[in-house]
Amino acid sequence: MRTIKKINTGNIHSLITAQINNGVPTDSDHATRAWGNFKDHNQLLFQKLLIEQFGLCCYTELNLADLKAEHGIGSHLEHEQPKNMYPQRTFDEANLLSCALDSDNLVSYKNEQRFGGHYKDNNPHNQYDANRFISPQSPICRDYFVYIIIDGTIAPKAGLSPVELDKATYTIAHLNLNAPFLKAERERWLTEIDNVLKPLISSNDISAIESIAQCELTLTSRGHPTLHRAAFDQLRPFHSATRNLFGTIGQRVIAQFLPHID
Repeated sequence: MRTIKKINTGNIHSLITAQINNGVPTDSDHATRAWGNFKDHNQLLFQKLLIEQFGLCCYTELNLADLKAEHGIGSHLEHEQPKNMYPQRTFDEANLLSCALDSDNLVSYKNEQRFGGHYKDNNPHNQYDANRFISPQSPICRDYFVYIIIDGTIAPKAGLSPVELDKATYTIAHLNLNAPFLKAERERWLTEIDNVLKPLISSNDISAIESIAQCELTLTSRGHPTLHRAAFDQLRPFHSATRNLFGTIGQRVIAQFLPHID
């Protein structure tokens, strides 16, 4: 999970109009009806969220353009704090993110196959708890997790305090971040990079490692298959996991080439 920095919230006209027309929802039913009336005119909200998130899913760090192009998997407008529990935040742009899996995908991804927001809001094991949930808008969200190359697992980072460990464990479970699809995709992605790096590490070819780090960790201007707008700067998938793989060299590359994303 990487930090998402919101940009000039409160200026999406369709959200403002929707709240005026529907009022500020006061309960779960009101929120559901009101959100059902919302239309993202000209995809302006979707575009803004993708730009803020550099093309990545807010929770999983899947690249949403790749996800759609390669797997036919879409995305949805996600309420970080669920609208059934926080109805007053239904049209609050600061509470809205772009997240993998659209409603059509739910036919194929059921129960424990689901992940992200669609799993969170219908979690069969526990309810959303803001005090335990690690927000992707937290400046330190990345510091809670590690990624295991051998099987693509995400796990709590070693050395966390008991409270931090509880948050990390809860967030992984609440978002189902070790869903089979996510583990398989992480394992494939990280293994490919790791296999390229191993001989370079053995030969201590720092220059080559830095060049690969630049390719994997910096921004590339690309489009999105369903966004009818100009290309925008995107990160490659699993940015935090890849960053960990490159260690101090990765940190140095990010500090040099794109400190604004950190």
